[in-house]
Formats: sequence, C-alpha cells, structure tokens
Amino acid sequence: MKRIPFSFFLTLLFFSFGSSLYGFQGIMPTSFGARQAGMGGAFQAVGGSVMDLESNPSHLARLTTPKWEFGTSVHFAKIEYSDSFMDQDPNPSYQNKIVETPRAVFPYMGYIHPVTDRLGIGFALYTQGGGGGLFSNINRIAPGKQTLNDTLGVDVPLGTERKIQEDLKFKFMLTKLTIGAGYRFGNLSVGIGLDLAYAFMEMKKTNMDLSRTIELPGSLAYNSDPAYSYGGKLGFSYELSSNIRVAYSYTLRNVLHMDGQMKVEGENPIIKNESRVSRYMVWPDRHVFGISYRNNSWIFDFDIKFIPWSQSFRTNRFILEQPLLTTPVGLESNVMQMNFRWRDQYCFAFGAEYEWKYGFRFRAGYSYAKTPMTPQGLNPMLGTTNEHHLAGGLGYYTTSGSALHFAIEYAFPKSMKGSESSDWALAHSIFSAKEIQLAQFQFSKSVSVLSLSFGIEKNI
Repeated sequence: MKRIPFSFFLTLLFFSFGSSLYGFQGIMPTSFGARQAGMGGAFQAVGGSVMDLESNPSHLARLTTPKWEFGTSVHFAKIEYSDSFMDQDPNPSYQNKIVETPRAVFPYMGYIHPVTDRLGIGFALYTQGGGGGLFSNINRIAPGKQTLNDTLGVDVPLGTERKIQEDLKFKFMLTKLTIGAGYRFGNLSVGIGLDLAYAFMEMKKTNMDLSRTIELPGSLAYNSDPAYSYGGKLGFSYELSSNIRVAYSYTLRNVLHMDGQMKVEGENPIIKNESRVSRYMVWPDRHVFGISYRNNSWIFDFDIKFIPWSQSFRTNRFILEQPLLTTPVGLESNVMQMNFRWRDQYCFAFGAEYEWKYGFRFRAGYSYAKTPMTPQGLNPMLGTTNEHHLAGGLGYYTTSGSALHFAIEYAFPKSMKGSESSDWALAHSIFSAKEIQLAQFQFSKSVSVLSLSFGIEKNI
C-alpha cells in the first residue's frame, strides 16, 4: 500500500474543526436572535425572547403571555488570505493573494409559555455554528520539489513543472435544540436547559497539475458521520430593584464524535486508499455575566463572557484504521495531530434599546473580544481574526402583540501574520532528502464580516 507523506496531512489543519465559521468571537456569533444582535449581543440580563433558551433560561420565569418567535442571521464574510514561498531559484517561487466572500445563514425558531406566574417553559431550535466555502487555484510547490514526471513515474505534458495547484472545499453545520424551564423565587429566578446538538462535516482537498487535468497524490476527501451530543445550561437572574437586574449563566460543552471516512489519492491513481477515521471535536463551555438597567424608555445591558478555548482548541487528532502516514523521519503512523494553540477569550458587550413612539424601538451595541487565535495556530479557514464589532437595530411592535426586528452588525477587519513554526507553515515548507526549507513560506489572514438579522415574534 502506498503511503501518503505526512506533510500532505498537515494541510488538514484548517479543516480540523470544520470550516470558516462566520462567528465573530473565535467561531461563535456575538449574538443569537435579531433583537439581541441589534444590541451588540448584550442581552444576558434583559430577557423576554425565545432565544433566552440559548443564553439564560431563567428569564422564562417572568413570562406573562405565550410567545413564538423565528428569524435568521445572514453573515457575509470577507476573507483575505495571502502567502508566498521564496526560493533562491525563482522557478518554484510563488505568491497567492485570495479574497473569498462566503455566506452563512443561521436560522432560529422557538416557543415559550408561562405555566404559572412563577414558572415558564419552552423550546428553541437554532444553528449555532456553520458555514462553507471554496478556495481554488492556489499555487503551490510540489512536495520535495518533485517534477510532475517524478511524482507520476511517467512522462506527461508539463512533466518538468514543479508547481501544482491546490483546491479546498468544506462544509460544516452545528444545530441545537434546547428545551428549558425557569422558576421564580421572589426576586431570584433560576432556569435550566437541556441541549441536544447535531453536527456534520464534509471537506475535500484536491491537488492538481497546472493544466488541471490530473489529480495528484495528496488529494483527499473526508466525510463525517452524523454527530449527536447532549449538554445543558444553568441560568440565574436577580432583581436588585425594579430597575436593575443581574444575571449569570453557564453552558456545558458539547463533545461531538465526528468519526467518518477518508479517501486519499496515492501515487497509483487507480487505487483509492480509504480508511475509517476516529475523531472528535469539543464545542467549548461558556460563562456569561450581565447587568441591566431599565426605565420607561431605556434598557441598558453590559455583559462579560468567558470562553475557555484553550481547553478545546489546543490540539486535534485524526486516528486512521490504516497507517497511511509517513512522518518526515520515515516512520509509519495512523495518527495525525494538529496544533491550534488557541487561547482563552474574554468578551465584553454593551448595548442599549430606546422605546420611541408609534411602536418603534431603536437599538445599538458594541462588543470587543481579543481573538483567541495565535500566530502559531493561524490558518486560512478556522476562526476569525475580528475583535471590534458595532451593531444597530430597529424593532416595531404592534398593538396586537406582534413585533418585527431588524439588525445590522459589522465586524471590523483585523490582519494577523502567521508564525513560521505553525502547522500551516510547516505543511507548505519543503521536506526532502536533499533539503529542508522552513523560513521561505510566509502567510497572513484578515477577516471582516457584515451580518444582517431579521426576526418576527408574536404573543398568543
């Protein structure tokens, strides 16, 4: 059986948790729900929405009427990625500058109902992460600087060429169903929620010759089995006075077993090396504290969120049933380990809502969170580099109990340069019996995102 060089598999780094998730704090959106988005995600101590089941179910204890709600957020990302490989010989040198504009749609819906004046229940179904994209015609140098003739073992047109092209295609989705309840003890409300999660992932990496007619060794396709997981959340909120409320919630992590099938293109194009893959990813837990102030016209909220990315996005492994890997020192292996080196993240959000007249409410918000990505873990797809986010929104409430919500949010671009010791850089450096070239590969990434959110709710 032909072995695939280990350096080929390092290019799976950006796939390992599945795609360009168009969230803005690591790979999580700043908010869930159109009203929340208009306030910049600052909603922990506000309540009154079906999406309290996502953030803090204790607010269900204050329901006075049943309500259904549905909506969606559409994220328009702009990913600017550039890299270069510089060699003493100009022939294998290359540069790439790629701009991709993928979109991701995060719908949500749910229903909440007061059972008594102290107890409220409900459910919500929502997409919490996902996306997809395609990077095509990326210039690369062939592994070991081999010519096309050397790679294939036969003479072919353009066979003396040492450059190849790389295509990357991916898709990921994570959806949750939360069933929860909130109960009020005087000024204190307590809520619990049961999270049921579903996820799947598809990805494909294709190496082509420059004529784009021959698929080369190192191409691969991975498809996960449907992944199911369960988790939960616990929320508290307390009325310090008729105007001030504090709240805290904790959401458990989800462990998603994303076993699947991987096909790799070996040196013999007729034979498809195929193996089952054992793999799991962890969707991290989350702590959120919020405080709100309200009067007859205004609502203000300030939130602090903590996400321990370092516990979930430090490393990730693909374990193959067959040893299709050969390490740079010649050892055969069935294990790939990718190092992300993400750091923990604190997120700060401040939002306001002003109730005008004729049923209109105006909203605005701002949030900041230092990206959890590090230069040692940077790659084109996984995670966003954004840190500053500005949002605005509008709500219209009718006398019949219906409401329409609209919000717009912009995540400002931030550029980050990757480390020469990162897995992504090592995957595109030269390892051969004749030479090792590490410092010649340079890369950087910048992401900005424009998000539009729409929502409809109806009191029953």
